[in-house]
Amino acid sequence: APVTAATVAQRLRLPGLPVHVAELACDKLAMKKCFRSAGVNIPWFSEVSTPQELQRLAIERGRDLVIKPVDSRGSRGVQRVAQVQDLAQAFLLARSHSPSERVMVEQYLDGPQVSTESIVLDGVCHTPGFSDRNYEFLDRYAPFFIENGGDLPSHLPDGIQQKVKDLVGRAAAAMGITHGTVKGDIVVHKGEPYVIELAARLSGGFFCTREIPLNTGVDFIGAAIKLALGEPVSPDELTPRRQDAVIQRYAFPDPGTVVSVSGAEEARRIPGIAEVVVTARQGDVIPPAGDKRPSAAMVLASAETREAALKAANDALALIRIRTA
Repeated sequence: APVTAATVAQRLRLPGLPVHVAELACDKLAMKKCFRSAGVNIPWFSEVSTPQELQRLAIERGRDLVIKPVDSRGSRGVQRVAQVQDLAQAFLLARSHSPSERVMVEQYLDGPQVSTESIVLDGVCHTPGFSDRNYEFLDRYAPFFIENGGDLPSHLPDGIQQKVKDLVGRAAAAMGITHGTVKGDIVVHKGEPYVIELAARLSGGFFCTREIPLNTGVDFIGAAIKLALGEPVSPDELTPRRQDAVIQRYAFPDPGTVVSVSGAEEARRIPGIAEVVVTARQGDVIPPAGDKRPSAAMVLASAETREAALKAANDALALIRIRTA
């Protein structure tokens, strides 16, 4: 998507990323090399060409590694090596999700993970979007990384949040992004933030479309559209005006064929519920958990306090019944 958007912008003489910057944003290995050269905090990483090379690295560095395709997205093919039974199969799965058939590994760093959403204006990175990622199901879905929504505002101290925002700005500058949108995946390990990935695009999953406006009052999509059309965007438009609590959670039904779906309308009537999306339909097949999130519904709640928003989200999920057989 970034390369397509950059090419179209170039042809139409609209503002946008240079094509070479968009290409860098779509290649995780090249991106990590760029960050390393610029002194941006990142986990140790290496390209892996064969299952035998993966085995050697697992012996040399220990198995607390993450294997991933070099040029895929959405956690497809991403696995935690320490929880993989067959290294060769893990390598083949990661490679199967790479259009260029390239695979890399990086050190797994424990600690809270956050998603950021930024707009870079004249080289200055503004980050109104800041969400704690919810990985409560890591053990259940191991070796895969299945995210169960997120929480805004972040639990992290203000000082750590500022470190994260500064890191995202340095990473964007290292890639040559002076004008555009940036989505960051960051881990805070022993008090220091590290870049897992940076995407030169808008996020999915309702983060920029619904969560940021509910949390901060910032019309992030509106600002991004203006930016893409060459219209002026003021930093004031990206300054949060409030910090309301927003909670996103997913429903994970049992694997099997969906025989009935109910409760969505009741869930929507719960005070504080901002969005209910049910994707499961009767007759759909819910596969066993893999490298793609096996969710079938999503709820988004907003309230003055985190506790109230979380209660609303959990109450709504409890009403959504997706039966499989």
